[in-house]
Amino acid sequence: MSGEVMGMWGFEQNGVYVGRLPFGLPVVVEPLPNTYSVSLAVWLLQGSRDERPDEVGLAHFLEHMFFKGTTHRSVQDIARLLDRIGGRVDAFTTREYVCFYARVLTEHTDSIVELFADLLLNPLFDPVELEKERMVIVEEIRGVDDDPAEFAFDRFAEALWPDHGLGRPIAGRAEQVLDFRRDQLIAFFERQNFPANMLVTAAGAVDPEALYRPLERYFAPLEGRSGQGAERQPPQARPFAQYWHRPGLEQAQVIIGGPGLSIRDPRRHAYALLLSILGGGMSSRLFMKVREERGLVYSIHASIVPYSDAGFWYVTAATMPNRLPELLRVIREELDRIREEPVQPEELYLVQEQSRVNLFMSWESASDRMFTRAKQFVYGEPFQSLEERVREVMAVTVEDTYAVAQQVFQPEALSCLILGDVPPAVIRDLPWPMELERREWPDG
Repeated sequence: MSGEVMGMWGFEQNGVYVGRLPFGLPVVVEPLPNTYSVSLAVWLLQGSRDERPDEVGLAHFLEHMFFKGTTHRSVQDIARLLDRIGGRVDAFTTREYVCFYARVLTEHTDSIVELFADLLLNPLFDPVELEKERMVIVEEIRGVDDDPAEFAFDRFAEALWPDHGLGRPIAGRAEQVLDFRRDQLIAFFERQNFPANMLVTAAGAVDPEALYRPLERYFAPLEGRSGQGAERQPPQARPFAQYWHRPGLEQAQVIIGGPGLSIRDPRRHAYALLLSILGGGMSSRLFMKVREERGLVYSIHASIVPYSDAGFWYVTAATMPNRLPELLRVIREELDRIREEPVQPEELYLVQEQSRVNLFMSWESASDRMFTRAKQFVYGEPFQSLEERVREVMAVTVEDTYAVAQQVFQPEALSCLILGDVPPAVIRDLPWPMELERREWPDG
């Protein structure tokens, strides 16, 4: 169905209503029949990539502080209201946006709209709560640093895209978080808080016109606020090879990857299917070769990390240090094979079917629909029907995946990161074309 003008909502496509409040706040709503709850989210459309070098971690810190009291509510008041409403309320920060979301019964829609408006427009930034939450975040960062897989992933992105916001850890570094001042947080908040940098999305048992009224009422303080949108430049990937020495680890964590495609790239479906063939499931090439045939690992996985203007792909696994040479050799052989030889039609059909099933199953979730519609709005995509999305996936050909493989799996673009307690002789003799730069966990 093509887009149609729909009164106050301005635009409708495939049952998705798009409007803009009088003061400029965009709203996307998808009513779903036979549901009893509504999934609703408020988005800030700048994330950790948009921080300045001296602000790394501030977007995440701000997300935490929004729940720590407002000029109208204490922390206890917020907790009691959330318990009374029931359902689920949470928030998360990514490199490109921050999201506050809830799933509540329809009867509580006005309450959650009013609460989100209060949290986002009237934060108190109480100095006592700020100091407590600072330490909570430091513990969160230490937890990531203690987890070999998470630590390796963050350091891989940082080394691939050095000196760029997409390469920096979302939560920041502990030493930087400990130094943030209250006035920095307030200045960052004021830079973010304007209608054009926000979005409201909802799906489920929701009447678009009924939702419009509380949004217009409770977010009215945004009127007259303006700011500067994100000025983004894509990162330049730098191939690297690093060995992070961490004493005491029995296994070595491995990540191999390289630059990939963005969310907006028209070849994104072929790209995602290609990585699924390589290492997306139990029948994938890497799982069969590395685990089933050789028993080198418990699990191995290949995936994509796409952003608005860039992306990377990676393969990750863990094994005993003495088995690292064989693991790297097999992974590189499979990367060469999938680059040099087109995949088999049966392989492609298998992952297309997996993707089709996942699309159908996620379509039954109001929350998944709400997140999907938000991303379509943010990245300028049409609001497709389920059938349109499935057709795009099923239209990918073997030739499409082959063309993508030849681009993204170029040997000279590959990077490698190893984390563990690996004997120097093993590191020295690894089958990798670049010498591995040695770093010391956790700070390098």
